[in-house]
Amino acid sequence: MLHKILNLATSNGFVKRTVLAHLNMSQYEIGPIGEILRHNLMTEWYYNIVFNKDVTVIMNNGDFTGTYEYLKAFCSDRLPFGIADIKKLKKSYSTDEIIEHYKKGRDNRNTSFKDLMRHEEDSLCNCTIFVPPSNSTRFFHQWQQQRRMWWRKFSAGPGRYSLTDIKKGDNNSQRVEIIVKYPWGSESLETITLGSHDRKLTNAQLEFQENKKTIHAHAIVSQINLTSMFMNSICDAFDETLVVNKARKLLRLHKKLAPFKISLAVSGADQSSTAELSDLAVYICRQLRTNHVSTLLLPSSNQLKLDAQFKQYDELGVPYTILLSDSTLKDGIVFLRNRETTLKEQVHVSQLVTYIDQLLKNY
Repeated sequence: MLHKILNLATSNGFVKRTVLAHLNMSQYEIGPIGEILRHNLMTEWYYNIVFNKDVTVIMNNGDFTGTYEYLKAFCSDRLPFGIADIKKLKKSYSTDEIIEHYKKGRDNRNTSFKDLMRHEEDSLCNCTIFVPPSNSTRFFHQWQQQRRMWWRKFSAGPGRYSLTDIKKGDNNSQRVEIIVKYPWGSESLETITLGSHDRKLTNAQLEFQENKKTIHAHAIVSQINLTSMFMNSICDAFDETLVVNKARKLLRLHKKLAPFKISLAVSGADQSSTAELSDLAVYICRQLRTNHVSTLLLPSSNQLKLDAQFKQYDELGVPYTILLSDSTLKDGIVFLRNRETTLKEQVHVSQLVTYIDQLLKNY
């Protein structure tokens, strides 16, 4: 199944194979369509972490200690508050290590999402929340549930996400992981730790006054590997069902994550009507893009049969497709096809942009 997903992702530009000729093997890296997906993932992570309703969180500007000191003063020396950042870690691997990663990915033996991708650079999405020690345990458990709900919110199969048991670490730290289960095994997506962090802050910097007492802030750290988050989004969204004895492969990407929210399909009876409908498709596409809706209009939309167009858009994970037919030229009605149900509803061209805006507005 994993190889089916990789083949689909490769053929649709989410990932691309990189041939390592000197080692006679290949690895994967993020493709051009995948870059849009990765950007959307980072945006949703940013909104969830930085605009958290309960805690003031700001992005680190590269100097964690300086950002911490500023935020501490900004919050009038009152807890809680947090710092988020995206760290790029460059790594070097020996030839033997690269070969071992390749074998794991090829054989599905203890497969990790990170084993499938190039390893020269990893991006880690981090968030460190500083909380009073009296509330740290409660906040730790609350944070776990909130983060698990975030993963489930974007999932086509929410039931596959779970929390591991809490594990004890050094200096009385506690660690829990959010994992996802697939037919080929489980993958760790996010690590949440209470009581330790990799930033060098002194005891004096961690001191706060609470009810005339001096307390030392506790740290709750969330860490996500961006490559794992990216690969999980594709694997989670993959679906294959039988429709009239034919396999229908598609990506059920959440509409907030999908690289393209809307696509356009054209079905004209003759060359003349097809040309008019193509012009109308360009007009609609321009309107949607002006309204900041990521819209896909391909030259093949007036060359391929409808089934072939729908197949391509489903594999790209496009949630909705606008179908323009000969009747559209008479009454101004288009059909809006839902990727999930394949059902089509009628919408007038004059109301299309407003209606789509409402569809995409909510999660």
